[in-house]
Amino acid sequence: MKRIKKEVINRKDFNPKYLKLVNVILPEPLTSKEIEVLSCFMELQGDLVQIDRFGTQARAVVRERLGFKTNSNLDNYIKYFKQKGVIEKNPKTGKLALSPTIDIKNEKEVILTFAFKIK
Repeated sequence: MKRIKKEVINRKDFNPKYLKLVNVILPEPLTSKEIEVLSCFMELQGDLVQIDRFGTQARAVVRERLGFKTNSNLDNYIKYFKQKGVIEKNPKTGKLALSPTIDIKNEKEVILTFAFKIK
């Protein structure tokens, strides 16, 4: 059986949908709130991403967008993302970055394929 769904979608709406789809194959799935937070980090563009996507300035932007009152909330999510393997330290820069398994960079098209053997 083969089912294909093609959709044109803006980047802001794409990130949460993409993470929900990829979530089913992650060793340790993300919660819906973790998907929301990680999507917000993925939406960041420009210098914030080039310099440090998960650095202090980027965290301040995400914290404001999500309405978090303290840093500790966001720090906990960063810790969970590291534990779940969706962000990791870049060996060259030593800074946190999206894991290559979920990073889509600036792709204009993303194709996901799932193959299941049913017993």
